[in-house]
Amino acid sequence: MKNKWQAAYEVAKYTNYDFFHHDENPEIIWLKDKKKKTLMCLLDLSLSDQELEAITENIFDSQEQLNKQAGFTVKVINLYHLTDQKFTRKFKSKTLRVNHRAVNNLEKIISNPFYKVDLKYKKSKDDAYYKRRLMSRHPFEKYMIKFTPMTLLLVTLNTLVFLINIIFIYVLNSPELNNLMAVSHYEVSSGQYYRLITSSFLHAGFTHFLLNVFALYILGKFVEGLYTPWHLLLTYILAGAISSLFSLAFITEGISLGASGAIYGLLGLIIVHLLLNKQINVKLVIQIIVIFAIVSVLSMLTANINHYAHIGGLIVGALIGLIVNFKKATWKVSLISLIILVLFTLFSHYAMSKQSSIHPMDDEALYYYQEGDYDKALETVNYSFNREVETPMTYYILGELYKEAGQEEKGQGYIDKSYEMDPSNELAAKDKIIEYRKAQDYEAMNKAIDQLDKPIEDESLKILEKEVK
Repeated sequence: MKNKWQAAYEVAKYTNYDFFHHDENPEIIWLKDKKKKTLMCLLDLSLSDQELEAITENIFDSQEQLNKQAGFTVKVINLYHLTDQKFTRKFKSKTLRVNHRAVNNLEKIISNPFYKVDLKYKKSKDDAYYKRRLMSRHPFEKYMIKFTPMTLLLVTLNTLVFLINIIFIYVLNSPELNNLMAVSHYEVSSGQYYRLITSSFLHAGFTHFLLNVFALYILGKFVEGLYTPWHLLLTYILAGAISSLFSLAFITEGISLGASGAIYGLLGLIIVHLLLNKQINVKLVIQIIVIFAIVSVLSMLTANINHYAHIGGLIVGALIGLIVNFKKATWKVSLISLIILVLFTLFSHYAMSKQSSIHPMDDEALYYYQEGDYDKALETVNYSFNREVETPMTYYILGELYKEAGQEEKGQGYIDKSYEMDPSNELAAKDKIIEYRKAQDYEAMNKAIDQLDKPIEDESLKILEKEVK
């Protein structure tokens, strides 16, 4: 049989019980389950029936004091005697039940199936370790000892996706997974909303992945310990998806990926919880700021940071915190928070839909073309055709590449095709309008300019517009 402190630590890890109190003489460890309004006592004393009755009588006499210390009206107290004896004794008053039970195996207390697996591989530590971890009053420490399956699942999913992506990029030499799962304005605005969720499991590189998973592990355990696995999953998914949607109102080029928006959502939920329950202090605030300052600085050194996703995630997490804590925040505040969350989501979608963008593969190909890296530009264009995601812009870039290769007629054919497919494309339209200008066909010029999206961004097109207006 395990010693009391290890037993208490594992009960706190695998159940809803938290450390409550420690009696020195005789040595008894008290745990409490606030949701069930239950106390648990662990002791390894050999007691006679007379002593059991005396302890029980003392508990009944101290009921008011126990209620005050626990912060709730205690309904049940279970005393587990860690001995090889076999006995069960039950006592009851009008307002309290006291149960004594001898146990020689913690599996009779802990029903979590993962505990049985843990038993096979875990080595015991000394009493001081379990005592220090269990009695710590620091909020992070309290929840770090909890067994949190949803946190482990999310960390595992992020890790698996990262490893698969590594294989795609470095073994298969293919960005296929990034192109399939990452957020891009063009594809989300075209209806691929699933990317708002999948992008929260995808990372750009090892450091990006490591920093996000580190933050997810700590904050995930905190949220799951405070609430339930489903609260964690809901916050992760909603904060990740809505924060990505919010960022697309401002970022229309390239792709965005990573769990940062979801993680900032967890942070927002935690901050609201601590504020509502008056558990926050200067020391804890400084610790949170320092952790995220370090993570943010390191992230900035390794990847482009989507600050809009961070802001959006924090807002969503805070609103979820006010919604789920309706008893502390009041129903009115929670209802208003729910309305704000819905409006924030609708605003993000509306603002995103008002922006225009090109396909991320076209964006990449255009970048290589403008930089003079024609081989890379052609490789990216061919990749778009192979995946059958070509757009009018793809044809335009291909046409320009043929022109650079000296195949003027073939290149112009692709540019003309691009213009036919999308007359609002400024790059293809400019080529066509200049052609009309050379032929002094001002009527065709005027018609082509009218088909452009307004306002016109290209400076030379603005000049051409002034010529014919």
